[in-house]
Amino acid sequence: AVTGRGGRIAALLAVIALAAALRVALLDRQGLWADELFSLAIATGHSLEHPAAEADPTEGDYVEAPTPLPAAAFRRYLEHEDPPAGFRRVVRAVRLSDASPPLYYLMLNRWTRWAGVSDAALRLFSALWALATIPVLWLIARRVGGDAAALPAVVLFAVSPLGLYYSVEGRMYSLMEFLAVSVVALTLVVASGHAQRWVVPAWSAVSGAALLTHYFCAFVWVACLAWLVMRRRRTQWAWIAGGVVLTALLVLPWYVVLPESLGRWRVTWYWLNAPIDLRGALSAPFSLIWTFLSGQGFWAPLPRSRWLAALAFGVVAAALGRLGRRLFAGERGLVWVWVAAAFTGPVVFDLLRGTNTSAIPRYALAGLPGVLVLAAVGLSRLRPALRVAVVLAIVLAWSSGVRALLHLPHRQYEPYRQVAASLNATTTADDLVLVHSIPSGVLGIARYVNGATTMASWVGQLGQRRVPADAEALTEGRARVILVKIHEVGEPAPEETWLRSHARLVDESRRLTARVSVFRPLTGERFVWRPSRGSAPETDGR
Repeated sequence: AVTGRGGRIAALLAVIALAAALRVALLDRQGLWADELFSLAIATGHSLEHPAAEADPTEGDYVEAPTPLPAAAFRRYLEHEDPPAGFRRVVRAVRLSDASPPLYYLMLNRWTRWAGVSDAALRLFSALWALATIPVLWLIARRVGGDAAALPAVVLFAVSPLGLYYSVEGRMYSLMEFLAVSVVALTLVVASGHAQRWVVPAWSAVSGAALLTHYFCAFVWVACLAWLVMRRRRTQWAWIAGGVVLTALLVLPWYVVLPESLGRWRVTWYWLNAPIDLRGALSAPFSLIWTFLSGQGFWAPLPRSRWLAALAFGVVAAALGRLGRRLFAGERGLVWVWVAAAFTGPVVFDLLRGTNTSAIPRYALAGLPGVLVLAAVGLSRLRPALRVAVVLAIVLAWSSGVRALLHLPHRQYEPYRQVAASLNATTTADDLVLVHSIPSGVLGIARYVNGATTMASWVGQLGQRRVPADAEALTEGRARVILVKIHEVGEPAPEETWLRSHARLVDESRRLTARVSVFRPLTGERFVWRPSRGSAPETDGR
């Protein structure tokens, strides 16, 4: 065990350095994927997912241009204007496009004004919040498990493959984790009976920030509040009531528009609509916890790594079992309530809304630090030599996932950067790159392709394109049409069917979820469309 104040500080700094090194190595390892591109668009004041009829170009809204444009023209949706969009436009973009609260985007707006809108700058913002989580997690683990629990908790947090993956994602998940652990830490202070008056306003401010960052933070906040109520003999009721009222006042301006925001139509409003059954609901919390502990992900670590993780955490579980009822007593009870709420909350949400968020680990990330604190409590009950051996076994089991992340060329199977590199090597000024995707997918290709490349978008969900009129207008005079289908979210591609019937397919390739099809005219060197005579009726692109 690390002893002495100086030793503990040195150990904590070493873990932060390790965590920072891993995250810096991942900042620019892969290109952005659709959700990260969406973050940049919203933070720079551009709405992407609104109905076409509500688009206002003067407010920076995405509009499907009637004619092809240079790729650089699409990139403006991912960049700050001059002058930059302020908080009003960011909040407007959130209301039109996202189903999340606005705080992350408002903070990202300020960050990217200073740091820029590069891939690394976007992800660094998330990585810094992940690093800020480590000292708070150390304090929680030390408080509920003693000095012997603090170091294992933060070591596991630093190298957790899924935690590492999402800690460099250009989304609000790292900020959500930081705020969740901060709410828990302040809850412990409020309940101690020795808190100073400033603690309650701080608890309310952090709670409000959490609730304005991600709605699923509410599960952790309600758990903390319930635990405070259960310990009412040690907590002043006036403090609890005052903290709740102050939190409500902080979030009320946004939450009064929540029903309208959640009820809006968006381009991808339906992507989570896959109702969960009873069996799935019962197993989902345990499946999520095991996903975090095993280090599993879509990068598919070796089976023996999962078995090693299972063995190591089996030892931890046995050590926890020896605590008996003390495992749930006192301040450890808050950690259990925290974990239970974070992992069952998405299930409750799914049962009420007919969705499947509980199948997606990122929606339970607020509970990951709590799971690691419980594991650290178990590790603290082991003899020092055995504790070190078990921690090393876990790190070894997770190392295959970490190595896979460091070599992963893409995120979420969306290879925008790779597809763009291929287009840059083969596309000429006479070609048209026609991207069939949602707006953020279109911007993903535009971000990495040569800025002079002629592009057009076909977002079927917007219902703005027609076959054959728009297909003919967009391809007129082009030597080749390169159709890129990526992240279309299940939307049919009638323009592809039309091209296969009215042009000659000369090449086709697939890279993960992206398919690139190259078409040439049936006759001649360029596409030339005469006025249609008896052509088929136009369709709306669906």
